[in-house]
Amino acid sequence: MSNTRIVDADCHILEPTDIWKNHLGSKWQDKAPKLVKDPEGGDAWLTAVGGDPDPIGLVSTPGMPFDKFRWYGVTYEEARPGCYNGHERLKDMDIDGVSAEILFPPQRTMSHFLGDEDEDFVLAGVEAYNNFLFEEFCAPDVKRLIGMAQIPSVGIDSAVDGLRKAKARGAKGVLISNWPAGTESLSRDDDPFWAAAVDEGLPVTIHINIISRKSRMSSRLAAAARGNQLYNMSSEATRAKAIGGMSHVFAMATGAMTDMIFTGVFERFPELQVCWIETGVGWIPHFLECLDDRWWRNRVWGDLPLTEPPSFYWYRNNAASFIIDHTGVELRHRVGVDNIMWSSDYPHHGNDWPYSRRTIEDMMGSVAEDERSRITGGNAARIWRLDD
Repeated sequence: MSNTRIVDADCHILEPTDIWKNHLGSKWQDKAPKLVKDPEGGDAWLTAVGGDPDPIGLVSTPGMPFDKFRWYGVTYEEARPGCYNGHERLKDMDIDGVSAEILFPPQRTMSHFLGDEDEDFVLAGVEAYNNFLFEEFCAPDVKRLIGMAQIPSVGIDSAVDGLRKAKARGAKGVLISNWPAGTESLSRDDDPFWAAAVDEGLPVTIHINIISRKSRMSSRLAAAARGNQLYNMSSEATRAKAIGGMSHVFAMATGAMTDMIFTGVFERFPELQVCWIETGVGWIPHFLECLDDRWWRNRVWGDLPLTEPPSFYWYRNNAASFIIDHTGVELRHRVGVDNIMWSSDYPHHGNDWPYSRRTIEDMMGSVAEDERSRITGGNAARIWRLDD
């Protein structure tokens, strides 16, 4: 597969140490995330999300042997520069044989802004990250470093405005971390955003979950009430929950995906493209079977605004990314060969840099070349229009 074009559909950026100093206005410096030390002398970000400072250990050392990974004690001096510097990222991509990456922000750090009570601070923080993304990190090669613009959490007008600004600055897609209208649940109030996405030709990405601004604020209060012990990794129960939760992240997407299909979002906006990132795909055939069965049995009294079975909208309007998913590869025809995209999750510790091509070969060595090329790059290139 030496000539296969690889597009990594889910990579992340570790914020550089000076990101907020350089990109967040002086008015907000006192509220910006702060770089502090973790219990073992490593670097960590102290945010308003709640809990202890968030260490960089598991999101900063791609290529490190698995038995050397550690939660605490990693500093920026040890972190690989490609985690936070676009020029260095391109070098790491060349080593790994990756043509392009779809880039997502550190969501826990972004939550610091998305869940703030001050709307102006929310907007300032999101703008600061997007400016860093496009003006600094992706600038070395915008055809290979494909940033997803973060959409703010303060309501439909700012969400639509953020999407249109993203298009104007050359973004290939946007990331929503809450429903666009800012409410707790999906509603027709979100429709202007879907309409704008179709109008601008921008796919909408959802990275694992949807959390409203109000819920983020509530989580902060809950963390404060329990004494900021959210990341107390000396606790066996906390470690078990943290690691176990990584194995079934798809569960957080199923509710949002069901809501979008069953409330007719894709019926009203047939050209809308939504990408579900880091959810895996092996679970999707059973999920679609359940959706179709429940819709069929309840379609009369339910009076849902659908003219086709739910699975139809999955195949037409949706796609998802996976990292290691042998089950999904085996079931690819039921998931939809054109609906799945390989990803590495670089620089998070679940990645296999610099052996991504070997990982792909292990999972897809028996897959027909045409199908494999679509899964490992063609689908991402088509969805995000990388050749335009």
